[in-house]
Amino acid sequence: MSSHVLIVTLIVLLVIAIAMIVALVLHGEHMRQVYDDLSEVMDLTLDGARAANTQNVSQAGSLERMATRVYAMVGALHDQRELTSQEQNKIDSVMGHILSGVIVIDPAGRVLLINSAAERLLGLTDTDLIGRWHWEAGHHYGLSSLIDEAITFGVVQKREVQIHKPVELTLEAHITPIRQTSGGTAGAVVLLHDVSEWRRVERMRSDFVANVSHELRTPITALKGFAETLLDGALDNQQIARQFVQIIKEEADRLGRLVEDLLDLSRIEAKHAPLSLACVSVPAVLQKVVDTFHTQANTAGVQLLVEIKTLDETLDVMADYDRLVQILINLVSNALQFTPSGGSITLLAEVEGDRAVLSVIDTGVGIPSTDINRVFERFYRVDKMRTRKSGGTGLGLAIVKHLVEAHGGHVGVHSEVGIGSRFFFDLPMVTDGDEKELQV
Repeated sequence: MSSHVLIVTLIVLLVIAIAMIVALVLHGEHMRQVYDDLSEVMDLTLDGARAANTQNVSQAGSLERMATRVYAMVGALHDQRELTSQEQNKIDSVMGHILSGVIVIDPAGRVLLINSAAERLLGLTDTDLIGRWHWEAGHHYGLSSLIDEAITFGVVQKREVQIHKPVELTLEAHITPIRQTSGGTAGAVVLLHDVSEWRRVERMRSDFVANVSHELRTPITALKGFAETLLDGALDNQQIARQFVQIIKEEADRLGRLVEDLLDLSRIEAKHAPLSLACVSVPAVLQKVVDTFHTQANTAGVQLLVEIKTLDETLDVMADYDRLVQILINLVSNALQFTPSGGSITLLAEVEGDRAVLSVIDTGVGIPSTDINRVFERFYRVDKMRTRKSGGTGLGLAIVKHLVEAHGGHVGVHSEVGIGSRFFFDLPMVTDGDEKELQV
């Protein structure tokens, strides 16, 4: 009997010892109390074991009291584990919903914690980072040097850093040291904000101002030069004077178109040009655009075609009639600039699901792959000399893009050098349940 009791006692002592180790690993006042209670239980167990050979009756009572205390301690440990789990879930929830990247670094420079936003920005997972030195885990020298400075000198660091993997990003890094009550540094918290889009917009704004200045300078310089030539004596030669005045008029017209396009683009971007949406017949609009360019296309030796790919040759969309005409006029005008004599321009309409897709397809010179992603930017020209000679402002395709997006559509382009280009956009089709007020 006593041998059996001894074995049970030893097992209980082993369990208590393991529990004490857990209590020592977990910090906090509550767990210190658990440790003290476990020590008392072990003492009771040892006392019960010593008296097992002489006091069988009292031994049973000691074991019962010991078991009660052990159960109580196990319950306390379970409650503490649940509390710790809840706190960890709260931290994970907060960290997961922070849009900025967050990384926690210990005093030695190892990564303790990282949220999903930081993983996405750095192109790494928590398994790649947690527990590793920040400089070997991230491979971003600029960021690592800021972290080291913050931990070493205990000073907040703020700077923009360039990240090249997994994609090119500009990050604004805030590194705040974690201060101890003794005055030392217990690590650092790193906040990463993606400012790539802001910087891109700033560059676009700067480029826009530079491009506007350049575009205005060209006609103004021509106006000033021809006016000075006339004043210097060219007025006496009627033929030359008339030629110069004609050039001045053309440059003034070009300047007027540039200003008008700038104002139009500004209104569209600021959403100060509300759309008057109604049911519009696509075949009628395409025919109107063809009629508009009929004379100009004949002079250039370019054939204009209309193709409607529907079962009944009818197709209605929900759009602003005037703005839809403007979109197509800008696209056809652009196609005429780059389509040589003998070529053709096709205005195609077809149906894809509940959307109507309109395309302007030319057999022109095509667009190089290096330029195709920038053709919808303001003032971007693939062939600058050809566009200027034709009187273009460099804003036509930018206006097209913004107008299509204002209609809830998407615009794109496919092109091959020497073959031609296809500019296309989609608009919502009018269903049977929509009110039809044709504006054509």
